[in-house]
Amino acid sequence: MWELARSGLRQLLAARPGQTKHDLLPALLRSGFSGLTASDVNRLLYGDRSAFTHDGSALPRWRLNSAEHVTHGTYAGPQPRAWQIEALAAWNAAGRRGIVEAVTGTGKTTVGVLAAAEAVDRGERVLVLVPGRELLDQWHEILQRELRTVRVGRLTSGHDDSFLTHSVLVATVQTAARCSVFPIGRAGLLIADEVHRYGARTYAMALDNRFEARLGLTATYAREDNGLDEHLKPYFGDVVARCSYERGLADGILAPFRVAFVETAFRPDERALYEECDQRVRALRHRLVVQHGCPPEPFGEFLAEVARLGHGGHIATRDARRYLNAFSERRQLLANCAGKYDALERLVPATRASDRGLVFGETKECATDVAEILRRHGVEAHALTSEMPSPVRRKVLTSFKNGEIRMIAAPRLLDEGIDVPEADLGIVFAASRSRRQMIQRMGRVIRPKRDGRPATFVVLFVGGTSEDPEFGAHADFVDELIGVAEDVSVFRSNTSGQELLDWYGTGSWERAQ
Repeated sequence: MWELARSGLRQLLAARPGQTKHDLLPALLRSGFSGLTASDVNRLLYGDRSAFTHDGSALPRWRLNSAEHVTHGTYAGPQPRAWQIEALAAWNAAGRRGIVEAVTGTGKTTVGVLAAAEAVDRGERVLVLVPGRELLDQWHEILQRELRTVRVGRLTSGHDDSFLTHSVLVATVQTAARCSVFPIGRAGLLIADEVHRYGARTYAMALDNRFEARLGLTATYAREDNGLDEHLKPYFGDVVARCSYERGLADGILAPFRVAFVETAFRPDERALYEECDQRVRALRHRLVVQHGCPPEPFGEFLAEVARLGHGGHIATRDARRYLNAFSERRQLLANCAGKYDALERLVPATRASDRGLVFGETKECATDVAEILRRHGVEAHALTSEMPSPVRRKVLTSFKNGEIRMIAAPRLLDEGIDVPEADLGIVFAASRSRRQMIQRMGRVIRPKRDGRPATFVVLFVGGTSEDPEFGAHADFVDELIGVAEDVSVFRSNTSGQELLDWYGTGSWERAQ
């Protein structure tokens, strides 16, 4: 009974760390361990300090010990963090199904590697799904390094490995959706990285129901359509573990950080174009909802239906196409506002003072222009785009890591997935309405710094538009930051470059009105 009770304690603390013996006892009794006392719980906890640790308070609050991890079998990776051990235990306790949500930089990949190691030790095959080639190569490299005795293969263009010769396969979701990748005659585990992406119908086709064990990994479990409820929850189940900003900061996994919203302004001609375009977007959206039956919410479902109508053959096709054109034109006006390039020049002194930084743009043209402006001001910068051959991208990232390049400007390539060397400054040139995208971008700069300095995240926005925080932009994102960021400030368009540099250099970011 004692070993079963100890296992029960592990499951309880994996699901909810920080419980006292008085919290744990009734939960164990409800689970069928009749006759246990608080003294018995204490004896179990203190008797296995390799598994359990507490906070040292008068009435100790217990959690799983991060020092207890796989020391046998196939896993040969680094020491897992406490939250990773807890997440793996919570997933096992949920029947080996569920989602693990952990903000970028906290190490969600390690949870997947640990789960894969456990599965291989059980004699199972493991399929790891990723949304792109960069992530496929990244996962393949990590798995080969940390599961040294395991044959790890790849399944994508240029690689045709299979479960006949490999215990673990890493496949792009596009490939897995086209062909069956199930290990015939064996139990299997499916791990889906960036699992929020698979809420799309075409990607959901890769989620093979024959895999009994299922683990989804994501930094932000959110979509703007109904994909979570329609595809992901039925397949994976619920979120079983999280690592939030609060946990990451408390455990020293994330660097302390500051966030600034820096206002820019349209030129008169840009403002006129924006207002005309915005009026068209609003009028056409109203018509598509009222006259053509498009769902008003969630926005992703509305946009998907408009895109379907835009393919032709419908009475609403003309309105759908006009809406999509106006919507794209409005987004481009915001993304390429001349005032943002002016604001970037005001931020040049801060970029010089930073160790290394990233600029997130909307297009490859924007990334190229940003890099050119920074180089013109003496900051060694380089654009990074998906059109570049992989060896060239790797060379740019290596130069960035070595400090030969100080700033990288990229469109959506850096938003999720690929590992980026340490940076302490992030500038969002083209803001996104997506909380998920903003959090993933911020995650690129909030890894701990060797000298303990805070990370800085700067969001450029056009005042008086849908990007303006005063108009409700980024509300969910800002709400999540309040209470964990060292500072969240708004700087108006008349803020000088010297003021921004003073704020960046001293940490006393005074709100400019």
